[in-house]
Amino acid sequence: MSDMSPLGRFVLIAMRWGLRFAAGAFAAIFALVVWQKGFSAAAAGVTRQDYGLLAVLAGLFIGALLFARAVGRELRK
Repeated sequence: MSDMSPLGRFVLIAMRWGLRFAAGAFAAIFALVVWQKGFSAAAAGVTRQDYGLLAVLAGLFIGALLFARAVGRELRK
């Protein structure tokens, strides 16, 4: 076990849970945009801006997961 202070450990645990929540929120927004643009009755089609938004959301999702993984590894030390 590491020589991390209890406050530092608490901050890392809170950060990991926040990152997991953020990743879930990014995934939910991604799914909502895909559903709204593709499967809704009033769908107007997917534009270039929608692809840009989806790419940014996917990047943020992957980044949050990788950062949460790094925090988890630090907690296991």
